[in-house]
Amino acid sequence: MYDLSATEAGKLGVLHLGRFYERSLSQRRGIRIELTEEDLRFDKIVLSGLRLPLELTIRYLNEQDPTFAEFEKWIIAINGGRVEPSAIQRINRALSGRPWDEETSGLLERVDANKDVLTAEDLRFWEKNGYVIVKEAVSREDAQAAQKAVWEFLGMSPENPSSWYENPIGKGIMTELYHHPALSRTRRSLRIHKAFAQIWNTSDLWMTVDRTSFNPPENERYQFQGPRLHWDMSLAPPHYFGTQGILYLCDTAIDQGAFSCVPGFQNELESWLASLPLGKDPRQVELDDKAQCVPASAGDLIIWHQALPHGSSPNLRDYPRIAQYINMFPLDHRENLTWH
Repeated sequence: MYDLSATEAGKLGVLHLGRFYERSLSQRRGIRIELTEEDLRFDKIVLSGLRLPLELTIRYLNEQDPTFAEFEKWIIAINGGRVEPSAIQRINRALSGRPWDEETSGLLERVDANKDVLTAEDLRFWEKNGYVIVKEAVSREDAQAAQKAVWEFLGMSPENPSSWYENPIGKGIMTELYHHPALSRTRRSLRIHKAFAQIWNTSDLWMTVDRTSFNPPENERYQFQGPRLHWDMSLAPPHYFGTQGILYLCDTAIDQGAFSCVPGFQNELESWLASLPLGKDPRQVELDDKAQCVPASAGDLIIWHQALPHGSSPNLRDYPRIAQYINMFPLDHRENLTWH
């Protein structure tokens, strides 16, 4: 293990942050620094602990080429002008392999004491199909507040359908909205934390700060922008366990641009890959005929196994599908460094 203390510089005093900064800017300048599995794991802990979206952070570093002091100021600004000392303490304790502090232990105890969110039937469904719907993961009121934040961010009105197509959404249906009090509130849901804890078999989890999405109905001028079925993990072995999640912020019918996946594919991924002709790119194989769309209500969370081919779908209704991406992972979560 490299010397963590060597990176504990700057105003925030966050372990590993300096290493992440230096490695990111070195890559920008064409200097190759070998990424280790520990680097990748520590990156995720630091980014999640500081509430930093990965893509937004990398874009800032690449476009602004800031000093480390400027980078820390940007982090503080992203967090509304203050990074809680408890957040920094949790990061540093986790990366140093030390026990939880009292505040973190209190949160985990509340999660552990909370009634199970997923029933035995839910967990059997999860094992078979690779996804599960967490009903009422947040209240309908909280979902509506988060939905309103998306409308306001995009400068659109739910009462004016023509406005849904006037302003750019982002990449496809993805909106670059990460930090808003309503989104932070949904991320603090104990029911969400408990559901992920049941799937990961631990409550000591870190939450990512992901974007939102806005999938408007198709019409004569607008066609579905994707993403269609894909994987966000490497298909090179070994295939590590991981989760992903999407929180519906409005009632979403099966043909309203709902989340889609190929149920059960997590159990056959390795054999399917082995069956492909030599040189065949698995990401180019058509699997749409096996996909199913998953309807759910506002406030419901869909968690899926990252080995599932998944995506969104065309919206054939008269109201957008609006959603927030939410995921959690443990400290020892592993990812394949080889991308295929």
